Amino acid sequence: MPDDAITHLGDDLYSYWERYRVCFRTRTHDTSTYAYTYLRGQLTLEDARNYANIDRRLNGGDGQGLQQFMSDSPWRSQAVFEQICADIRAQPLLVAGGVLILDESADAKAGDHSAGAGRQYNGRLGKLDLCQVATCLVYAHPVTGVWTMVDGELFLPVVWFTRAYAALRREVGLPTDRTFASKPQLGLMMIRRVRAQGLPFERIACDDLYGRSQAFRAALDADGLRYAAEVPANTSVYLKPPVVGVPRRRQPSGRAPTRLKVLSQRQPHPVGRLAYSQRTHWQRVTVRQAERGALEADFA
Repeated sequence: MPDDAITHLGDDLYSYWERYRVCFRTRTHDTSTYAYTYLRGQLTLEDARNYANIDRRLNGGDGQGLQQFMSDSPWRSQAVFEQICADIRAQPLLVAGGVLILDESADAKAGDHSAGAGRQYNGRLGKLDLCQVATCLVYAHPVTGVWTMVDGELFLPVVWFTRAYAALRREVGLPTDRTFASKPQLGLMMIRRVRAQGLPFERIACDDLYGRSQAFRAALDADGLRYAAEVPANTSVYLKPPVVGVPRRRQPSGRAPTRLKVLSQRQPHPVGRLAYSQRTHWQRVTVRQAERGALEADFA
C-alpha cells in the first residue's frame, strides 16, 4: 500500500477509541486504555493475538490487566453496541438500504469450563465439536460497503441450566437470572433491541436454523419486518394464502377448538418441488468477488 494510504491510520484508530472509551468506564475505574491496547493488538500483530502476547508486545506487561479487563471488568457490552447503532444512525448514506444478518460464530474449546462450552455444531468446522457459540446480529450496507456487528449474545445449551452445572455456572459468573433461550429467541431479542434503538434497516437475512422456526417467522411478521430466511427443501408452502380460522365444533360435547387451522381445501407444496417446476425461472447472479473468483448463485 502507498504511504499516504496508511499515514493517518494510527490517528484514525485513536479517534475511534476516543469515541468509544466512555463505554469502558465505571463509577470507580477507567479501564478504557485496555480497550485501546486490545484493538491495537488485534489490528497490528500478525499472530499470537492473545492477552499475554498483546500486552507484552505493546506495553511490556504480562497480560493480567488486559485479561481482567476482557473477562471480569463490569463495563457493559451493550453500551458498545448502542454506540455503534448511534454511529450508523448519524450517517446520512446509511439511512436506507441496510440489511441485518443473523448468524452464529463458533470458537473451538479444549475443555468445558468456558461459559456455554459444550459439544455442539461448529459452523466454521462444519461438524459437531466442543465449542462456544455466539448468536450474532450484523449490519451490512451493500451500496457503501459498511459492515459491522451491532449485537451479540452467547448461546447457552440447555444442559447449562441443569443442577449438574450449578457449580460451573457460579464459577464462570453467569447471571443468576439467565434462563435458557434458543438461538431464534436470542435472534428475535437482538432484532427488537436494535430496532428500539432506531437502527435503520430494510430487511433481515438468516439461514434455515432460524427460517425453519415458525414462531420466529411469525414474530417478525407480527412486528411488520421484511425478511429473507432460508428454509429446508421439505418445507410446505401455499402458492396462495389459504383460509385460516378456528374450526367449528363437530361434537356437542367436549372442549371447543381454539387453535387456528387451515380451513380451505387448498394443498401445500414442498418448496423443493417448486424449485424444479417449469414455472420457476432461475437466473445466475454474481453476488460479489471472493478469494477464488466471482461468487455466483442462482435466484428465482
